[in-house]
Amino acid sequence: MTETSNTTDDSEPLMIKGRAVSPVLLEARPLSRCRLEECQSYCCSGGVWIHTRQVADLLAHQELIKPHLPPERRDASKWFDGTDELDEDWPEAGNATGTAVVDDPTHPAGTTCIFLTPDRLCALQAAGIAAGEHPWRFKPFYCALHPLGLDGGQLALVEESEIYKEGGACSRTEADTPPIPVYALFDVETKLALGEDGYAELAAYAQRSAGGD
Repeated sequence: MTETSNTTDDSEPLMIKGRAVSPVLLEARPLSRCRLEECQSYCCSGGVWIHTRQVADLLAHQELIKPHLPPERRDASKWFDGTDELDEDWPEAGNATGTAVVDDPTHPAGTTCIFLTPDRLCALQAAGIAAGEHPWRFKPFYCALHPLGLDGGQLALVEESEIYKEGGACSRTEADTPPIPVYALFDVETKLALGEDGYAELAAYAQRSAGGD
């Protein structure tokens, strides 16, 4: 049985499928998703923390990935920064490393993740699609989850992070946009973290709360 918190304290997280969920995800805001031509994949301006298990998977499939990268980025030995640290926030705890960051004077931030191509698309996502797999087959977990993130195990909107504030919000505020709950705007990301059944449970809780139950 999934435990759901019935807390009335907005400062406390809900518990959905054993995962703490920030109440911010229930807030309705006048937001729409960002547009690639405007944000230029700003959220990809730096490297990303990636589970070492997934690093091994990417290296095992490097021949599927290399064709989607510029020639100067196809040396798989240069894809990661060499760190090896424990990250307890993963759905499965384990060690992680960072993807390499390269200079890119054409990008607003001046640097990008090594897997971001000049057309501002993710080479890992392109490789997944080309292989007939899910678009996120090779995409690092935290990349797919952004602009949501895990902080001390809590699923939250990473609006306090530097990259979010500088341009990697993955959303835009528009006065004529009807307010939408954050979890619903980022539904695929929320489902990635909680699963389809967890998302349904969160949505049901939100509806009950909106109805005053």
